[in-house]
Amino acid sequence: MEQVVAALDVGGTSIKSGVVRGDTGGEPTVVVGPALPTLAQADAETILARLSEMAEHALALDASAQGLVIAICGPFDIEAGESQMRGVAKFEDIYGIDLRRVLRDRTSIGDRPIRFARDAESAGTGEALMGAGRGVDRLMTNTLGTGVGTCVTDHAWPVEFIDGFGVEHLAMRSTPWGRADDALSARGLAERLGVPMSELRAAVDDPLNAEVVFDHGHRFGEFLAPVIGEFDVELVVIGGGLSAAFDRFGPAIQSHLDVPVRPIALGTAGPLLGAAHLTWSKPPR
Repeated sequence: MEQVVAALDVGGTSIKSGVVRGDTGGEPTVVVGPALPTLAQADAETILARLSEMAEHALALDASAQGLVIAICGPFDIEAGESQMRGVAKFEDIYGIDLRRVLRDRTSIGDRPIRFARDAESAGTGEALMGAGRGVDRLMTNTLGTGVGTCVTDHAWPVEFIDGFGVEHLAMRSTPWGRADDALSARGLAERLGVPMSELRAAVDDPLNAEVVFDHGHRFGEFLAPVIGEFDVELVVIGGGLSAAFDRFGPAIQSHLDVPVRPIALGTAGPLLGAAHLTWSKPPR
């Protein structure tokens, strides 16, 4: 029986929509739908309206969708469907709001299940299944966006704790330049270049900024170097808003590591695929 899941990837900068189709007889496929700015620093009503709008876009891609899965940045309680984000420059105004209830009230989802997944784990799982990490047993995917998301997968399934340390908390570690989430993310690079996130890609492409962009790669590689052994990974994959400019900073990361470094291969489809994979086996809610 084919499974059809409407999906959202909710980040601090943009929300992407899509639908994931799969069955036991073959590999899943992803149809990517519209994307819009998240408006993550707006008031609660604006944020909730945008989430509801994007959920409708995803559901409209296939009327047979059996439910909705949302890959979302954190901290986030994926069981309760509530944001726990404070002090991370996004979603401050929806702290503690039951997003599952809001979406049931504001969209056509009805009584179909709504599931949540961590965005970093969704991205890493997607790349491990069918992307840059396909065929690699132990993979670390780092998503460089508004923050730094990290996922370690073992045989395409997320590893939440390594020797008692929560993998998702890697971004909270200190670096010589500040907390990793602040200093090493795409947002951190935008601050170094003195531009808003909306103008970062153009700034990265500007040859005048090449030295700073390359140095950002050196900083991230220096940060990752001891983590590779600690997490026992065979490959590092770089995703998020900076992945499209991997050629400008990826070699600098690689110079610090003794395992290969690659950019993501699936683009927008990766987190949508990963989120659906992580939640298909869970009971409806």
